[in-house]
Amino acid sequence: MSPSLRTRKPADQLKLEDLEAFPIWEFAIDEEENEEQDETWVRPVPSNVVAPDLYSLTVAADFRTASGEAISGAVGVTTAEEFEFGHGALLHEGKYIFVPSAKFPGAKKEREEVALALGMSVKQVFPLKFTLRALVEGETIFRHGEFS
Repeated sequence: MSPSLRTRKPADQLKLEDLEAFPIWEFAIDEEENEEQDETWVRPVPSNVVAPDLYSLTVAADFRTASGEAISGAVGVTTAEEFEFGHGALLHEGKYIFVPSAKFPGAKKEREEVALALGMSVKQVFPLKFTLRALVEGETIFRHGEFS
């Protein structure tokens, strides 16, 4: 089924086609009364621009491993108060691979799991660079960063 504005799903079930159709997703916390949904469910945002004053968006991104492999995925973005990147996710060979923020307590162990899931060494993956696929409102250059 093609993604639409009616699409709702757990964040870890996002697929490449979801991010291609809608590069920005938000947590559907105001819909938790639906017994099928919980706090992990997201819905598409009908925009290609990241708006200000928002928390915990999931924004499509293009990643590049330290060894040069290109992988699609998403990065958590918050624009409330100040701009901040959060955790990331790689969508690789049908798998959703969680990429922890450096601030995450178990980041080092999780990095090893990311590398293992990709069939690479940690040195081949990290630093893992990314560029968002949606502009931040008022900007003309796509934001970028890295997970190191």
